[in-house]
Amino acid sequence: MNKKIRNLIIGVVVLVLLIGALLLLMFLPKNETTEESSETVSIESTSVSLYSQETDTLDSIIIENETGNVTLHREADDVYSVDGLDGIDLNTTPATVFNNLASVSATQLVEENPSDLAKYGLDNPRATITVKNQDGTENVLYMGNTLPTGSGCYGMVNDDTSVYALGSSIAPYADYKVTDFVDLTVISTWVAPEVEEGETAPTEAEIRSMSITGGSLTEELGDTPFTFVMDEYNEEMESYGMSGSTWLITSPVNASLHSTNSSTIIQAASGLTADSVEAVHPTEEQLTSYGFDDPYATVEFNRDGEDFRLVIGNSDDNGNRYVMADGKDVIFVCAESNLPWISIDLNMMLSSLIYLPYIDDVSQVDLMLNGKTYSFIMELGEPEEPEDGEEAEEPELEKVYYNGELLNIDNYRLMYQYFLSAPAEEINLDGETGDLVCSITYHYHNDPDHTDTIDIYQISDRRIALGLNGNIDFTARSAYLTRMEQNIEKLLNGEEPSLDY
Repeated sequence: MNKKIRNLIIGVVVLVLLIGALLLLMFLPKNETTEESSETVSIESTSVSLYSQETDTLDSIIIENETGNVTLHREADDVYSVDGLDGIDLNTTPATVFNNLASVSATQLVEENPSDLAKYGLDNPRATITVKNQDGTENVLYMGNTLPTGSGCYGMVNDDTSVYALGSSIAPYADYKVTDFVDLTVISTWVAPEVEEGETAPTEAEIRSMSITGGSLTEELGDTPFTFVMDEYNEEMESYGMSGSTWLITSPVNASLHSTNSSTIIQAASGLTADSVEAVHPTEEQLTSYGFDDPYATVEFNRDGEDFRLVIGNSDDNGNRYVMADGKDVIFVCAESNLPWISIDLNMMLSSLIYLPYIDDVSQVDLMLNGKTYSFIMELGEPEEPEDGEEAEEPELEKVYYNGELLNIDNYRLMYQYFLSAPAEEINLDGETGDLVCSITYHYHNDPDHTDTIDIYQISDRRIALGLNGNIDFTARSAYLTRMEQNIEKLLNGEEPSLDY
C-alpha cells in the first residue's frame, strides 16, 4: 500500500477516535477521568422520553429547592394561580412551565444504575419538581449539577435509577422561586384608545398633573413637592406659538414648564417595567429594610384621568432602586436609568418665559422703567365676515399708540415679544430682592378690571429678581434691563428693537 495513503487512513481513524472521546467527556462530571468514567457510563446518542402527557390533564406543579416550595395550579385553559401570590398579577411563566413539563425528554442517557450519584449532584438534588395529574398520578423530576456544556443539567425521573441529561428548556426551573412568576409591570404601558372613524387617535398619554418629592430635589426643596399641571389657558397659548409647554409649575413657584427638559419625566409615565421582583406581600420589617418607611422619592401623576403613585426606596448593591406602586403589593427592582424623577435639576425644569398673554387679548401695556412710565394703547381691527358655515374670526391687533402717536406695528410686535421674554433663569429659593426698578403691567380687552404685573428688582449690578403679581420667584441677569432701555429708545425713534441680550 502506498505509504501516503496508509498514513492518511491512520490519521482519519485517530480523528474519529478523538471525536468519540470528546463526546464522551462532554457528559461526564468534570472531576472524573476518562478512564474511570468509561468503565461506568453508557451514552445513548438519541433523546429519551422520560414521560409524556397532555397539558390539559395536569393539575399542579410543585418546585422544591433551597429557596422553598413553589406550587402552581392549572385552574382552566390559560388560567393559572400560584400559592402565595393571591392578588398579585402573574406573568406568562406559569403557562410556559405547564407546557414544558407536560412531556419531558432527556437529550442523552448518561449512565445506567450509577454507583455514585454525588458526582452528578443527585445524591442531594438541588431541586425536585413534582408534576401532578388530575387523576392523582404524578411524575417527579430530580435535578442535579449543570452539564459540562454549561447548559442543561443531570436529572433522574420517578423510580428510574438511570441518570439523564436534561436540556436547557427544563434545567432553569430548578432555581425558580415564587417571585419569578410575578408580572414585572410597575406602570402599565400606555396604549392609544380606539376612536370613531374619522377621528384622530392620540399619539401619547395625556398627563394632567405630576408631583415629585425627594430624590435630587431634597437638597433644595426638602419635603416641598415639585408639581406641575396641564393648564387650559396655557394650551391656548401654545396653539398661537407663544409658549413651549402646555404645563404650568405650581410648586415651589408658579411658572411655565420647560417642554424639552421635562419631556423625559413626562414620557416615563407612559410605562415602567421592573428588572426583577424582590418581595411580595412585604412585611413591615421588609418595608423598613428596603427604605419605604422613609422613601427616597415619591412620584404621583394623573394619566388619562387615572391616578398613579410610585414610592422609591433604597438602592441595592448594584445601584438599582426598590420601587412600589399603589395597588401592587410588590417590591420591584428598577434600574435608576428608568427612574428619571429621582435626578431632576429644578432650574432646568423652568421655561424661561414667566408670563405669556396673547397680544390680541391685551388692550394696554404700562411699562415702568427706572422711575419713568410708558403706556402703550392697543387697538383691534374689525374681523372679516365669516363665510357660510365658518366660525367668526377673533379681531386682531391693528394699531398701537404712545402718547397719542401711532407706532410702527411691526416694531411694536417685536417690543411686545421682548416684554414676554422677561427671563426666569433660576428659582429664587433664598428670596433675594432689592429696589423695584421695572414693572410690566398688562390690561385686557375682555376684562378691563383685571391686570397682571411682572415686577423686577435690582439685587446687584449683575443680578435681578422678578416675579408675577407680587411674587419674587426667580432671578436672572441684569442684561435684560439694559437691553430694555435700549429697545424702548429704538421703538420710540421708529427703529426695530432687538430681542438679544
